[in-house]
Amino acid sequence: MASAPSHATCGARRTALTFALGLAVGLVFAGNARATTPWAKCSIARGNAAAHEAGLVRALDSDRSLKRVFGADRPSETYRRPSTSLCGDFDGDGVIDRAVHYQCCTVSSPAPWVVLRRRGSRWRIVFSRLHDTTFRLEGDGTNLVTTEPKYASTDALCCPSQLRIGTLRWTGSAFKRTFRIQDA
Repeated sequence: MASAPSHATCGARRTALTFALGLAVGLVFAGNARATTPWAKCSIARGNAAAHEAGLVRALDSDRSLKRVFGADRPSETYRRPSTSLCGDFDGDGVIDRAVHYQCCTVSSPAPWVVLRRRGSRWRIVFSRLHDTTFRLEGDGTNLVTTEPKYASTDALCCPSQLRIGTLRWTGSAFKRTFRIQDA
């Protein structure tokens, strides 16, 4: 007749089984996870084409603030070519996303920018700031960083005394934007 295993033997088997199960589950989820890709400069022409496919013209021409700035002119006729085009995979889905920034006219003019995500065969605007005065859009890892003027009441439009630095990051389910102020 065999003797019952000791408590130490049962504990060791349970620990080994728990470890093996945890390792197997971890490998399954790790195999499905994809890493995000940092933002980097990429083709302006392709960024512009993606933005237009996503509906940028309609978004610009229907924005109330831009209508006030441009009057009878269509904003989309002014913002024809981006100044910045960035590519990266902000959400880790394995599909390259784009961020595109348009500038025109003067230092105090609105400078629209959008974040685009490809779903199937179509581009979609997933985040937009159409009437901010944005001097610069750049990537910082998987975050997007904007530089905007912050004017004091005595500042000329050419020369803001401070800059508002915005950071846009993906939380896993939505974008979150934070700001800090720095002297110009």
